[in-house]
Amino acid sequence: MIGIYFYKNIIGKNKYICTASVKCAQGVDSLFGLDVADVKKKVPKWNLGTYLIIDGTVFTL
Repeated sequence: MIGIYFYKNIIGKNKYICTASVKCAQGVDSLFGLDVADVKKKVPKWNLGTYLIIDGTVFTL
C-alpha cells in the first residue's frame, strides 16, 4: 500500500510532498499519525489543505 501526501496551492493545483509505503495494518496508522506533523511542516502557510491519497481514496489531514 502506498500513500501520497500532497496539498493544493492557491491556484488549486496539487503539489506533491512525499510518498510512503506500508506493508501491514499497523503501518496504515503511521500514515495518519505522528508522521503527518512532519509532512505539514513542509506545506506553505497559504495552502488549501493537506491530503493523503491511498489507493485512489483521498483523506483530508
